[in-house]
Amino acid sequence: LRPIPGIEMLARMTDETSASFQAYLVERHDGEVYGESIFATMAERAEDTALRYKIRVLEALERETKQVIARALDAKGVRVEESAERWKQGDALGRTLARVPWELFMKGFRPELARFVGEFEQAEATAPQADRALARHITDHERALLEFVDRELAGRASDSADPVLAFLVNPPQRS
Repeated sequence: LRPIPGIEMLARMTDETSASFQAYLVERHDGEVYGESIFATMAERAEDTALRYKIRVLEALERETKQVIARALDAKGVRVEESAERWKQGDALGRTLARVPWELFMKGFRPELARFVGEFEQAEATAPQADRALARHITDHERALLEFVDRELAGRASDSADPVLAFLVNPPQRS
């Protein structure tokens, strides 16, 4: 039998795409560890109960997304561990951000989130077909976070957490 022209190249491209997406997932997992640490530290330092709850909601979003990614990687035979160094870095940034006035933090955070949403949309568009739902989930979690920030900046503090709460499987309890 003769090989069908292009089939071998297509198989290599598919393998490269899968490997590239796996690397993306490992990177995203690491980013979620970092984000969870930042929000955990900020929440610990928040004096206002309502603000502390909102930050705990954001922490839960990062934690749940990290867990979804870890399960997906595990199903692919890739075990990921939380980086203690990344957690420490997030903790350090969280300590700094906890001292920044909330509105200023929201204003500074928004451009970064918008950039992440764009990057995640690109990754979603190029994800292997079997991983598109996972890629969409990762993008949607960042969109929920961006919507939270937009609502905060628009003076909608009373319902700013709603997009994130709607996304969570296990939202934190109010204290």
